[in-house]
Amino acid sequence: MKDWRPKLSSIDDPIADDHWQYRTEDGAQRISHILIGRPAPVADGKTWYCPLSFEHVTKGIEYAYGVGPVDALMNAMYFVRRRFYEFDDVTPRAKAPRAKPPSATSRPRVKKRAAPLKRARKKA
Repeated sequence: MKDWRPKLSSIDDPIADDHWQYRTEDGAQRISHILIGRPAPVADGKTWYCPLSFEHVTKGIEYAYGVGPVDALMNAMYFVRRRFYEFDDVTPRAKAPRAKPPSATSRPRVKKRAAPLKRARKKA
């Protein structure tokens, strides 16, 4: 039997995107990226799915299914809501962790030119 479930490698049409900071059961502080995609129909035309990714919670992209687009979206948001109540001290709109800037030694050096000298005009 052919697998009818979608197999996305990325969520290209997000409708919600956020970072949450929270404390896990073991007390660790964590920041996770949450991405919810636009609902789309499955090939059968009867079922809809809503892709979602929750860093540190899902393994890649998961799917919430429903009998229509709103139902699929509600099921995706129910998944996210359950995590909101499962974690402690949840802070939406947390700052995303930034990549470290390259060190000064790894940057290519740019040779700066000296400003051209201005010549004084002779008075006539």
